[in-house]
Amino acid sequence: MINPVEALASASGASVPAIRLILSVLFAYPIGWLYRQLKGGATQRNLYIAFTGLSIVAFNYGTDIYHSLLAVAVSFLCNTFLGTSKLLVPVSFTYHMGYLLVGYYYTTSDTYDIKWTMPHCVLVLRLIGLAFDLSDSRKKEADGKPDAKCIPAPSLLELIAFTYFPATVLVGPQFSFLRYQRFISGAYEPHTQNAPAYAMKKFLQGVFYLVVNQVGTQYVSDAYLMSAEFEQESLFMKHIYLGCWGRITLYKYISIWLLAEGAAVIYGLTYIDAKPGDREYCSDELSGCSNIRVGVFENTSKYGHYVESFNVQTNMWVANYVYKRLRFLNNRMLSHLGALFFLAIWHGFHSGYYITFLLEFMVIRMEKEVEPIFAKSEKLQQLLQQQPLLRALVFVGLKYYTIVWAGWCLVPFVFLSFHKWWHIYTVVRFSGFILFISGNLFLAPILRAVLPRSSSSKTKTDAAASAPAGGAAAAKEEVKKDN
Repeated sequence: MINPVEALASASGASVPAIRLILSVLFAYPIGWLYRQLKGGATQRNLYIAFTGLSIVAFNYGTDIYHSLLAVAVSFLCNTFLGTSKLLVPVSFTYHMGYLLVGYYYTTSDTYDIKWTMPHCVLVLRLIGLAFDLSDSRKKEADGKPDAKCIPAPSLLELIAFTYFPATVLVGPQFSFLRYQRFISGAYEPHTQNAPAYAMKKFLQGVFYLVVNQVGTQYVSDAYLMSAEFEQESLFMKHIYLGCWGRITLYKYISIWLLAEGAAVIYGLTYIDAKPGDREYCSDELSGCSNIRVGVFENTSKYGHYVESFNVQTNMWVANYVYKRLRFLNNRMLSHLGALFFLAIWHGFHSGYYITFLLEFMVIRMEKEVEPIFAKSEKLQQLLQQQPLLRALVFVGLKYYTIVWAGWCLVPFVFLSFHKWWHIYTVVRFSGFILFISGNLFLAPILRAVLPRSSSSKTKTDAAASAPAGGAAAAKEEVKKDN
């Protein structure tokens, strides 16, 4: 008898694990629709979510499901017996990250494989985040300052359902137990009547990006960048190919995240329940679990826009549970480096991960230095307003910068092994390293010397220099804010 999954893999040219992954994300749509028909209480809903989520993981990874079941069991024991202890977070963090890294050690190959470690890395962040939230909640209660964000320790059934939520168990996005608790209690239901229509929008976007990725890889593939034909191209065309390849590669991630988000929307999990004043939002906005901001991504004019728009929920998780927790270092640069190092090791041991996140640090740092200099040059801004042709040239230049060099930075992340990404960088003459290292060292000083400062900046600087002792600190603070 023909295995339908193998038949689809043979027909599409994709691997069997990839087909199982896509099918599982699509299965979450009818599962989510059936969930909306349930009339029972929280227990029945948790049972349904737990059973269907476990089934999806078993369908993909068979007996390897024991890895995630063990993680849930350990997390439940930690939450139960260490719930009020300062050991909860360090024990949970050490166990989950340690187990994941051991898994990477025994399963890693020269290529990106779809194995049990892929959903496990999603699970690790979810359960570590839960430990942090429980610890923060107990601390607030001990200090006599409980608030609406305090959560109780979940029951075993709640923990299983939270961990194996069908729409997000394989590829994310991340969400907190507080969100899940409000969702399962029915608090979001009055605001999710339009969920099917919004989910269909995300589904169609996901299908579109998936098709573009599949068609695009026929023209600019990973194999082409390693080929002799690529080596024969001119340096300019090599960079153009890198840009196109990088964009098409990113569409693979975007497509699966959009499809997964659409499934989560069907359930009603994604309602944004921000307090009034926290942010402006529509009363029925359903983008609370969005992992990709398509509009920002497609209109990037700086590398920072990629960070803002790509893998949003994971970046928010790292910001909340790693970056902010490193404030004791009293240095934002060190906190930033610590957060990026965590992201790198969370992905695995391949050198490519560490190079890509190091490049991200370099590019973001360069942009933060340079962007204010351009913004504060009144003459340059006036010239841009008066000259449409100059604006068009700047637009084209920024598109070249954001697309081509994003592709350049993505090479180590995709090719992983040193000998592969080093070969490609050799072929393109290490141009990105030259650009970003020199940009960090020399670009800002050169621009400050070449571009005239605005009169307001000069006035503030003069005020700081001539201010009496009592007002010097305030004047310096204004200059600091300006720079």
